[in-house]
Amino acid sequence: MIQELRTEGVDAEIGLREAQWNAADLQGIWGLSRQAFPLFRLCSFQEFFDLWQHRWIENPARTAEHVFGWVLESGQEGIVGYLGLVPVRFKIGDQEVVGGTPHSWAVKRAHATQGLNLYKQMVAWGDRHLLIQSTAGAVVSNLNSRINFGFQKIPVQGFDRRFLWLIRPEIPALWKLQQSPDTAWCARAPVGRWLVTAAARGRYFRHRRIDFKTAGLPVEPVAEFTDEFAQLWEEIKDQYGVTTVRDLAFLRWRHLKVPPVFRTTHVLACRERGRLRGYLALTEPLRSDGYSPNRWQVTDLFYDRTRPDVCASLMNRAFALAQSRGCALFEVSQVGRELAALMESQHPLVKQAETWNYWYKAPSPELTDLCQREVWWPSGVDGDSNL
Repeated sequence: MIQELRTEGVDAEIGLREAQWNAADLQGIWGLSRQAFPLFRLCSFQEFFDLWQHRWIENPARTAEHVFGWVLESGQEGIVGYLGLVPVRFKIGDQEVVGGTPHSWAVKRAHATQGLNLYKQMVAWGDRHLLIQSTAGAVVSNLNSRINFGFQKIPVQGFDRRFLWLIRPEIPALWKLQQSPDTAWCARAPVGRWLVTAAARGRYFRHRRIDFKTAGLPVEPVAEFTDEFAQLWEEIKDQYGVTTVRDLAFLRWRHLKVPPVFRTTHVLACRERGRLRGYLALTEPLRSDGYSPNRWQVTDLFYDRTRPDVCASLMNRAFALAQSRGCALFEVSQVGRELAALMESQHPLVKQAETWNYWYKAPSPELTDLCQREVWWPSGVDGDSNL
C-alpha cells in the first residue's frame, strides 16, 4: 500500500538509503506508519517495536543477504518514506528457496513523487532473490501489470475469491453503515439496529454455517509445536509443489510468537489413532481499527491431501471454536483450487477481491519455469499476510 503514488521527478533534497535496525529509524517508520495505515494509528511505539522485532530480528528465514528495507529521508522531516522486507522460505519443487516479501510501503503525501524509487530498490534486490508479494494492493498490482518489473501472478485460477460465513451478519452490516455520516444514524437508533439485524439475518441465512458431514476425526488445540509436526512436514511436503516451508522454526515463529497486538492465533491438530494428520491455524482479532469487528480468519491449513476428512474435521472444529467466542464473520481466503472446491460445498458468501494481491518474481528463468509448472498451495501465512 502507498499513499498518493506518482512516478514524476526526483527531489534532490530527499535521500534514499537502506533502513537500519536502530531506534532512530524505528521511531521514524513508526510515525510514518501511524499516518499511512489505520491499524497503526493507536499503536504505541512499544507495540510497534515488538511487531517489527518479530518480523525481522526473530524471523528464522533471515540471512545476511536480507535488508531491513529502504527509507526516504529528509533533513528537516526525517523519514518520509519506507518499504520493508520480510524474510521468507519457500519450497519450490524439490528446492527450498530463501527470499523476501515487501511490506508496509508508505510515503508522505508531500514526497509521493519519490515512492517509485523505493519500489525500484526492492525490485533490484529481487533480481538476485525470490520475491513474494502476498498482500499487494491496487497500486502495486497496477504497477506490476503495466511496468515490466518481472513480477507474475501466481498461477492459481480463482485465487482472488474470499469465502465468508456470516455467523452474526448484523455486526458487519452495522459496522459498514457506521462508516458513512449518511447512514450512521441507522446503526445507532434502536429501531434501525433491529431492522438491520432482521434484514441481515434473512439475507444471509444460507451463509452462516460450516458442517462437513465427512468430518469425524478428533481435533484438539495445540499449545506447542513438537517433533511430530516436523515429521508431518517431511512426510507430506512432496504433495505440495510451491508453498511456504513449515518446519518447526517457522511454525513456532509464525503461530505462537506473534505479539498479541492486533490478533491472537489458535492452532488445532487432527490426529488419527494418535498420529498427526494435519493442523489448522486461525486468528482471533484483538483490535478491529479500520476493519469489520469480530472477523476470524483461517490462515494456515496443512494436511495429508489424500485425506479430505482431515480437512473437514479441522474446519468443523475451527468454525465451532470461532462461533463459541463471538465470531461475527468467518473467512477463508488465499487458497488454491482444491481447498476452494471444499469451501464451496459449505455454501459461503463468495466475494471477489478488489485486486489480485499475490505476485512473485523469480531471480532466474529456471526458477520462473518451475514456479509456473508446479502447483501452488497459497495460504494466509505466506509472506507478510496477517502479520
